[in-house]
Amino acid sequence: MTIKKNIVEDIDKKSKLVNKNKKETGKRKNNKEKEKNKDKELYSTKEVVAVMIFSIGLGFLMCFGCVSLITGKNYLSVTKDLKKVVDTYYAIVDNYYGELDKDALVDGAVEGMISSVGDTFTSYSDTDSAISFNETITGSYEGIGCSVANLSDNNSIVVVEVFEDSPSYKAGLKVGDVITKVDGESYEGKSSTDISNYVKNSGKSKVVLTVVRDGEEKDITVNLSKVEIPYVNSKIIEKDDKKIGYIGISLFSSNSYKQFKNKLEELEKEKISGLVIDVRDNSGGYLTSVTDICNLFLEKGKVIYQLEDSNGKVKKKDTTKEKRDYKIVVLINKGSASASEILASSIKESYDGDVVGTNSFGKGTVQQTKKLLDGSMIKYTTQKWLTPNGNFINEVGVTPTKEVEIDDSYLDDPKMENDNQLWEAVNLIAQ
Repeated sequence: MTIKKNIVEDIDKKSKLVNKNKKETGKRKNNKEKEKNKDKELYSTKEVVAVMIFSIGLGFLMCFGCVSLITGKNYLSVTKDLKKVVDTYYAIVDNYYGELDKDALVDGAVEGMISSVGDTFTSYSDTDSAISFNETITGSYEGIGCSVANLSDNNSIVVVEVFEDSPSYKAGLKVGDVITKVDGESYEGKSSTDISNYVKNSGKSKVVLTVVRDGEEKDITVNLSKVEIPYVNSKIIEKDDKKIGYIGISLFSSNSYKQFKNKLEELEKEKISGLVIDVRDNSGGYLTSVTDICNLFLEKGKVIYQLEDSNGKVKKKDTTKEKRDYKIVVLINKGSASASEILASSIKESYDGDVVGTNSFGKGTVQQTKKLLDGSMIKYTTQKWLTPNGNFINEVGVTPTKEVEIDDSYLDDPKMENDNQLWEAVNLIAQ
């Protein structure tokens, strides 16, 4: 906005004087405020910056101090300890003349650390192996619920097991079906693993299996869903007018206890007079799973096993009201390890049951797993376990109350009629 010149010229001297006085008064007021503020300014700019840096550093140290209190680790010390590893990594990455796989370098460093422990059961698993292990030990996975294998004579892919109530079971897939195609693609000459990998990684909600059954080819559509692996099986064996229960456990997974208890209750409804528990070739599994199964049989207060670490021994006792009093025989062999040996020794020493077969594997240590940031996993030994009577069976195994070697006839034709170890167990209960 422009002010006209004649208006400016009409401003009298008095007005100009008033304005001049106001300006001088304002200057004096501003100077006093500046002096006042100057008195209040305790730190220079450099000093303020220094305080800020110190505060940030203190917060950083306090943060790591809290972590140290929580975990018991001195991370500044850990960083110093690992400097050699870090220096080596960057020396290679920055200077190596060829192409490098950085993930492989890190995996190699972890594997080297694990192997230097010198313990067979302390191990490292890459991401894919860790996923597979997790599916196995948890007892469930996303799939169609069947097992396939290559026949040795013609390498054809055959269905060898269909899980009960699984998608394959509901779709009508049967044991003995020969799979020739998956989603229209031929799998002749390929391995059973190729089919498993396709189903697992296809990202589809269903697959079409082309199978040959009784000389006829047919397509079977199978939906993918969460499948529970059946690690427990059962049956009734009749001997001398007695019903004897049989339960086989192939792995102590997170769902094995639930499966075991369901099978046991079904058998007990049939008024069994005794029970055979078969853990032959069972390599072990979760400690909690075998503990829960033992709790079903032992009297309250009976020792299931003992754990020992650097702090001493702790006895794990039955704390439940559940118990049984019928005869129990546990079947073991050289492939029975860890949790299987806990079950066998617990029934033998705290239930006064029998153990039939051959000496077990002899694994008397307990491991924990830790999932790493990239999905890989380490497994490391934390404790050793002892039998209820305090026996350390590591590299020794559980000794059967009745040693029975498996007959060659069973090895040649593995069916129940030829299983002499099983029949010895049945006879002990029936007598």
